[in-house]
Amino acid sequence: MPAILWFGLVHYIWRPLLPLAQLLVILYPGVLVFWLILHINIERWRRVGRRAYWIAGIGWPLTAVPLVYFRDQVFPVQFPFPPPGMILLGVVALAAGLTVAKRASVRISLRTLAGLPELEPQKNTQPLINAGIYSRTRNPVYLAHWLIIMAAAMISGYAATWVLFAADCVVLPTMIRAEERELLNRYGGEFADYMRRVPRFFPKWTW
Repeated sequence: MPAILWFGLVHYIWRPLLPLAQLLVILYPGVLVFWLILHINIERWRRVGRRAYWIAGIGWPLTAVPLVYFRDQVFPVQFPFPPPGMILLGVVALAAGLTVAKRASVRISLRTLAGLPELEPQKNTQPLINAGIYSRTRNPVYLAHWLIIMAAAMISGYAATWVLFAADCVVLPTMIRAEERELLNRYGGEFADYMRRVPRFFPKWTW
């Protein structure tokens, strides 16, 4: 491919995704804080009930408002134009993340995605989800988030997206382990067997 066409293609991909990368940096930290609050010490939050959502939801304004206010300082582009190879790798990661998210959405209900079976298990019974993409990885939703954030870092060149990606790599294992403890208590041996058969995060692609 001639260099000028290569440059044009990459630039066409790059520019429209910059605002999306900024939006992700502004909104996603609140998601991490929200679920970290809920997953840790879930027994206490069950006594609170759905009011726990209001308490955990404080994470969004506490993180998003300062990021919006200081956005000019948060979003200087570290690389004026990321290398084409990195941008294309980011596009591949983005496509993979969206594909995983779509396959997970077929299997998981909005009620489950919102955490109601975890917060109110007596009122929201939920069979163990272990089919489809959930037979390849136990945490496809988290995997999709991770891939999309990595894609935003690769494509945008913003230092802030790399910081968010690093934070995601640290926080996600903590949330996953806390969630696994709750699932073991709720499903017992069925979930223990599922843990032995299916990887925690990166998919098992063998049939």
